[in-house]
Amino acid sequence: MKFHRSFALALFSACAASLQPAMAATPDADQILRTMSATLSAAPSLSFKATREIDAALLEDRQLPEKARVQVTVQRPDKFSATAHSASGTRLIVADGHTLSILDGASNHYTTTPMPMSIDALVDQLDDKYGFTPPLAEFAVSNPYARFRSHARTVTYLGRGKSKGGFLGLGGVDCHRLQLTGPVATAELWVSVRDHLPRQLIATFHHHNQAQLKIAFSEWNLSAPVTHHTFTFTPPKNSEKIEMWTTAQMEASSPRSTRKND
Repeated sequence: MKFHRSFALALFSACAASLQPAMAATPDADQILRTMSATLSAAPSLSFKATREIDAALLEDRQLPEKARVQVTVQRPDKFSATAHSASGTRLIVADGHTLSILDGASNHYTTTPMPMSIDALVDQLDDKYGFTPPLAEFAVSNPYARFRSHARTVTYLGRGKSKGGFLGLGGVDCHRLQLTGPVATAELWVSVRDHLPRQLIATFHHHNQAQLKIAFSEWNLSAPVTHHTFTFTPPKNSEKIEMWTTAQMEASSPRSTRKND
């Protein structure tokens, strides 16, 4: 019995194809972001540390250090504490569910203002009225996914990777790499494959000559021990209390505003 050559080739090709390993499906980047958010949201209390680097072009007139080590503690729904250590001194922001307190250790000035609200409402109020948000607050709100997607038009899967040390300091943690692209910045977010927690974020800003914000996370604790004292603010000895100005007040008092009114 003779086989037609083309039929034999087709049969061989089909058999060979059946022996090839199945192509692994590309992980769903948006679902990974949702899982990370759900992991953070499910923790009634959490804490983490981070190393933050900000290019000078992003600071403009803001009195922030370019490099800082930050420690954050959260107790849902309304308590937040962040301490940033840098070469210029220590900065502290504490919300106890009733009052917001901020300390600038370099100048030894502090301010307090009533803010009886949730962490989410606090972040929105500070952004809208005072022009800033607490350090790394987007990872402390009740729905980090919604915060990220409000700035990112697309979420793309870039593959997996492991840190080799250096600034990122991930110690070989296996991570999913996500790209979040928005009108202001493009960010690369690394999320641990094992525990679904963020390990690093590098945001590149389009309108600031590609200046970057870099954050490396460590020491996540999703059941952080907290007490009343964790969110109690006590002004340092000899510190001076000052008024917390709104964005409108600062703009009205700026030299540029004064020149316009002349």
